[in-house]
Amino acid sequence: MQRHGRHVATWIALLAVAGCAATSPSTSERLANTAWVAETIDGTPATAARSTLRFFDRQFAGGSLGCNPYSTTYFADADGLRFGGIAPTSNTCPAAVMEQEAKFSAALQATRIARHEADAALLLMDADGKPRVKLAPLKP
Repeated sequence: MQRHGRHVATWIALLAVAGCAATSPSTSERLANTAWVAETIDGTPATAARSTLRFFDRQFAGGSLGCNPYSTTYFADADGLRFGGIAPTSNTCPAAVMEQEAKFSAALQATRIARHEADAALLLMDADGKPRVKLAPLKP
């Protein structure tokens, strides 16, 4: 009987762990309603303009590429993070800002992996695991 009791206790512990895993937030839920500002794009400091990324809900995102606002969709699941087409406005800005916009947009399009870093940053990486954008939480 004591052996049976140990098995029951083990099963209860396993079910409790499985229940916790089932209720942990998905990537989509963790990203929803968060806002970020680019610190680096392809390893270069993002200093020409303020490039931002806001996750509005579990499907839509947007922000500023630097000069032009944009909108997009995103798909976050156990396999990673992907953005749909980037739809910016078409304002003309200084050359350095336009260059940063192009790099930020390309990096978002290449994103396949999102990882929260210990320093509260969000790291967006491509399919090869190469860091493309490091984002810091955007303060209101």
